[in-house]
Amino acid sequence: MKVILDTNIIFSDFHLKGAKIKNLCESVKSTGDSVHIPAVVVDESINKYREKTQECKSKIDRGISDFKRLTGKDVEDNPISDEFILKEAEEYVENFKKQLRKLEIKIIPYPSTPHQELVKRDLARKKPFQETGKGYRDALIWESLKSICEKSSSLFEIPKIIFVNKNHKDFCEDGLLHPDLKEDLVNNGINEDYIRVIEDIDIFIKEYIKPKQKILKTILDELNTDKQYNGINLNTEIENRATEFLLHREFDHEESPFRQEFENPSVVSVDEPSFTVTEVRQISEEEILVEIEIDVDCEFDFFIFKSDAMCMDEDELPYIWNNDWNKHYMAASKTIVVKLKMTLIVDTAFNEILSDDMEIVHPEIEGF
Repeated sequence: MKVILDTNIIFSDFHLKGAKIKNLCESVKSTGDSVHIPAVVVDESINKYREKTQECKSKIDRGISDFKRLTGKDVEDNPISDEFILKEAEEYVENFKKQLRKLEIKIIPYPSTPHQELVKRDLARKKPFQETGKGYRDALIWESLKSICEKSSSLFEIPKIIFVNKNHKDFCEDGLLHPDLKEDLVNNGINEDYIRVIEDIDIFIKEYIKPKQKILKTILDELNTDKQYNGINLNTEIENRATEFLLHREFDHEESPFRQEFENPSVVSVDEPSFTVTEVRQISEEEILVEIEIDVDCEFDFFIFKSDAMCMDEDELPYIWNNDWNKHYMAASKTIVVKLKMTLIVDTAFNEILSDDMEIVHPEIEGF
């Protein structure tokens, strides 16, 4: 699902640092949704900020003039100069776009709709144009929304685009997308319910994000309690994958959980792993990410230089099963816990593992 922000949402938080926008951008990461802003909204927000700063300067100028007339005293002029306003506007452009990137809000480019089509719609007084002919900016935003629609007859996960706009009457009738706009979608091969207009970010969070998060939390709890969900049995999947990953693996120096005197450690047996699912997060409409922390008791065989063994205390020595492996080395073994982190990508129905990744968590060295 794509969430599109209109200019009037930005007006209440020009610097995009308020709790609402941060909550939105963080929340969509857990549900596989994304936040977008049309380029025309970016430009209008920048222009509106410039106008607001100039308006504030003008108010201060008038206030100083009124004060001078009232008191008859000479006071300093407004320290906010036209040059200051210009510099502030330039800095705002840079900081605003930087904040968009930080929040991972994607910019929708200006639409390539021919002017002839817009004029035709305007003359027909079709929404988003008004009876007075106003609405060019809204028309550009509407065309921007259409540009990221995908032609699909699917009845699932509808709507796929949420347009957050406080002035929803510009696009709606009786709380629903205006019939003119629905007709436009259908004429372009798009489901008429593909786009929904809502008035506030909080409504989107309540109606779409929280129910998804609740479902994902239920899945996480069930995976930790029952070790399976729908068609995926984690006990089986993790045991098979951990065994394949670890058995007969020779650990290099960076991976080794042993002190450096225990050379060439390799896994000779793997016990049944224990695990905790730490995160279940939707990353797209078709995929869910599952992160898992795993502990596995592994028996290692390795070699110890004979002179090193002679210097060790008795409680530091592992089980020596061959005192004379060769002229210089003993053969030994020891069982310790190996910690793994596994990431699974599964389909949203939880019937199939689409991909997996496993890594060894940086170990604490035995004996230190």
